[in-house]
Amino acid sequence: MGGARLADAGLERTVASEALSVVGISEVVEKLPALRAALGTLAAEARRRRPDAAVLIDFPDFHGLLSRRLARARIPIIYYVPPQVWAWRSSRARTIARRARRILTLFPFEVEIYRKEGGDAVCVGHPVVEDVREGLASDAPLPPKTRRRLLILPGSRNAEVARHWDAMADAAAQLSRRFDLEVVAVRAAGLPESLFPGAAERGIRVVQGGLHPLLASADLAFVASGTATLEAALCGTPMVVVYRTSAFSHAVARALVRLKWISLVNIVSGRGIVTELLQDDVTAENLAREGDALLASPDRAATMKAELGRVASELGPPGASDRAAEAILAALRRSSGLTTDVFQLAR
Repeated sequence: MGGARLADAGLERTVASEALSVVGISEVVEKLPALRAALGTLAAEARRRRPDAAVLIDFPDFHGLLSRRLARARIPIIYYVPPQVWAWRSSRARTIARRARRILTLFPFEVEIYRKEGGDAVCVGHPVVEDVREGLASDAPLPPKTRRRLLILPGSRNAEVARHWDAMADAAAQLSRRFDLEVVAVRAAGLPESLFPGAAERGIRVVQGGLHPLLASADLAFVASGTATLEAALCGTPMVVVYRTSAFSHAVARALVRLKWISLVNIVSGRGIVTELLQDDVTAENLAREGDALLASPDRAATMKAELGRVASELGPPGASDRAAEAILAALRRSSGLTTDVFQLAR
C-alpha cells in the first residue's frame, strides 16, 4: 500500500493509499467499505507472499488492525511513525512494543515510551528536515518580495481548505490593508482552484509549489495544524495555527486526547509558543488580531523565531530517511542471519 511517489520508486501496489485518505472521525464512515477491503487485500497478500517484514508507516488505526493479522501470520512487523500514544490511547504502546520487531520514532521523547514497555525503539529524526533543506535549495515560485509577505497554508486536503479558507482569506485582506502586505496562498498538489474562491478580489495570489522558499521569505503565516507547522518552524516563520473539523470529530477528540496543544510546534517545545485557534475560534477577526500582534511587534516576532529555532533543533539533523532505512535493514539482518556485506551489495 502506498501513494504515487512510492509507486514511482518501484512499489508494487495492491492498494492505493490516496483512495483511503481521510481526516477526522465522522469522515471515516464513508470510507469504511474501502478500508475493510484494503485490510483484507493486504492481509491476504502477506500470507501469500510471506515477506521478510511488514513496514507499517503512520495510519495508526488501520495499521493497528493490520498488525494483529500480520502477527497471527507470524510476519515480522516494523513500525515507522508509530501512533501518537503520548497524545491519546497510551495503552497502545504496550501492544505495539509486543508486536513490533523494531519501532522507528520521529521525536526523541517517544523512544522511552516504547522502551519502557520492552520495545526495540530508536529515534531516526523527522524526514521533514530533509524535505525542507531540499525545498530551500529549489527555485522560489515568485520573485523576491518588495513588501512584507503573509503566507496562507489552509491545508492539504479538500475538507481542510473548505473549513479554513474564508477566515484566513478575510483576515489576510484586513491585514494587507493595514500593513501593505503581499498575500500568497499555497495550493497543495491535487487541490482544485475552486477551493480558493474570491482570492483575486481579496488581493491574494494563489500558487502551487515552492512552499519552503515562500515560508523562508514570509513575515507571517496562517497555518493549518499538521506537519506544515514544523516546516514553518524549520524556515523560522512566525505563525498563527488554526484547525477546524466536524463538531462530532472535535467532541470525540476532546474526550480522548490528553494534550494541552494540538500543533506539533507547541507539543515538541512543551510550551505554547504559537497561538492556536480551534473550531469556532477560527474567525477572520481572531486571525487578524493575532496576526496584527506579530506584524506590529518586531520583538514579539523575533522571540517566536528564536523559540521556533529550538523546536527545529529537536527534529534532528537531515538524513532521517537514510537512518530509517538503515534501522529497517538492521532489523532484517538480525532476523534473517544475513551479513552486513550481503545488504551492502543489495543496495
